[in-house]
Amino acid sequence: MEALLDRYCHDLPSRPLKNHKVLVTGATGYIGGELIPELVARGYDVRVMVRSMQPEYKERWPSVEIFVSDAQNYEQLSQALVGIQSAYYLIHSFYSRGDFQEIDLEVARNFQKAADAHNLERIIYLGGLGDKDTDLSDHLRSRNAVAESLRDGQTPVTYLRAAVIIGSGSSSYQIIKHLVSHCLLYILPSWAKSKCQPIAIRDTIKYLVGCLESKETIGNTYDIGGPDIVTYSEMLKLQAQTAGKKRLFVKSPFSSIGLYAKIASTFTPTSSILIRVLFESCKHDVICSNSSIKDLIPIEMIGYVDALERAITRESQQRIFEIKRASFTKMDTDGLTNKALRPPSSSTSFLSDINYFMLNKPKVPTLISFKSNAERENYSFRILQRLGTEVSGYKILNVHKIGVNAPAKYIFDELLEWNGDSTCWPNHLAKIVKSKGRLENIYVYLLGWSNFPNWFKKSALGRTFIPLFKLDAIRFQKTPGPSEPDNARFLLYKSSGGYPIGVFTLYVRSSIAHQQETEQSQLFLMVGFNFYGKKAWSRRSSINRVWESIHDRVTSNILHRLKQLSEWRFAKAQKGV
Repeated sequence: MEALLDRYCHDLPSRPLKNHKVLVTGATGYIGGELIPELVARGYDVRVMVRSMQPEYKERWPSVEIFVSDAQNYEQLSQALVGIQSAYYLIHSFYSRGDFQEIDLEVARNFQKAADAHNLERIIYLGGLGDKDTDLSDHLRSRNAVAESLRDGQTPVTYLRAAVIIGSGSSSYQIIKHLVSHCLLYILPSWAKSKCQPIAIRDTIKYLVGCLESKETIGNTYDIGGPDIVTYSEMLKLQAQTAGKKRLFVKSPFSSIGLYAKIASTFTPTSSILIRVLFESCKHDVICSNSSIKDLIPIEMIGYVDALERAITRESQQRIFEIKRASFTKMDTDGLTNKALRPPSSSTSFLSDINYFMLNKPKVPTLISFKSNAERENYSFRILQRLGTEVSGYKILNVHKIGVNAPAKYIFDELLEWNGDSTCWPNHLAKIVKSKGRLENIYVYLLGWSNFPNWFKKSALGRTFIPLFKLDAIRFQKTPGPSEPDNARFLLYKSSGGYPIGVFTLYVRSSIAHQQETEQSQLFLMVGFNFYGKKAWSRRSSINRVWESIHDRVTSNILHRLKQLSEWRFAKAQKGV
């Protein structure tokens, strides 16, 4: 692929440093992924830091050292810096909410402390443009705070501040491209008039590498931007012209960033959370005020339209490469289906949730049917007894079951990762929010709206949405007891608020041969609920039955996706990858 795609820094005026070892953090992000091959091509000894090892990393970076480290763990981070002269700090909590600013600062403090302990020559940090005296978004404020935290130590920091970066894999470009491709009418908010100074990915990488090779940049801050200053509405219009699309643009008196982010997410594969983060940064002009780097690293920069055209070309090259690689790659199935060897596709928007979880009808049903209410009650009574809880106060309405060709431990490990980024849960229909990051207390919000739009926050109705429902742990069994033959593990919650009344449980055990269970494990999902909290659950109204059928379809898709993810993970472990 590197031979197919051109390098950025072939005409960089600076010279590579000799015998210099560089650490790249945030290596799996777009900027890090573009920076690494440039450093390798210029002869640097490169170490990349990742949170977990994946087999594709060795294929992607065959000549670099891959170091697994959690940036929140100081000891691991310190080990990653052993023998390093310079480090690129590209760690960002782009998708996070809640306490992401505290996490960003904690990681920055760890990095600064470790850099001082290992006597690094310098840190190069890429952050965001924005006047700190204005009402910056939380994420831009966090970027500036990270820079200040990194500078608290003895290791000098070079801080590059960029606005929108245009490249085939940048989030901003992808959002603009998909909006132009799939939306015919644009209702532009007032903040679309804000001015921005976008920069091409190739120029960003040149500055990152050039700073490393220019001692004059040590300890200084520079704004980097392309030659064009455009408004966000002009960026959309120029993208449409470049792509040859005719689109209609009209002005709007409404400016709710949350609402626009939700709408935009239905036309793009990008998370509405990330879109909102980027939109919040559009409230003010982001234009370079300190461009002295142009004198230190003189490069021929390209404009916005040229950057768009190059991004489109690079995407085409990448697609050609992937098609060629796929034609020469044979997947070893080891008796499993191809589908089982791939993780489930991530949901990208409200519409993809509808497609994956409601319109899709799994071939194998998961809902257990009962001949009578008495049979249902007896079945659920025995399961709740097995989970070791008082059963007289709970009713189980739905019991779903699916066989999984993976040990119960692998399935339960996936359940313990249950969060708002799960590929198995309809996160845009029912967003998961952990209370203080704990699995024991979970809120689920309809359509993912845990907060009202900005324009509505000061209304008399309050500042936050009421959760669809809340789950509080009754009992977790993360490891089976020594006398238990079926390897049972489970998460058992008491449900309250919204629609559920009763319990919610995810339960996995080894299969039982005499019950004709042929897979390695059996996964159950059970819920007790009545719409509007009606107690007469055996005499369900028509609206209850409609809601129940929707719930059963979604539940069935959740279980099938958990099955697919667990079998894929187990197949990878069997191959030692």
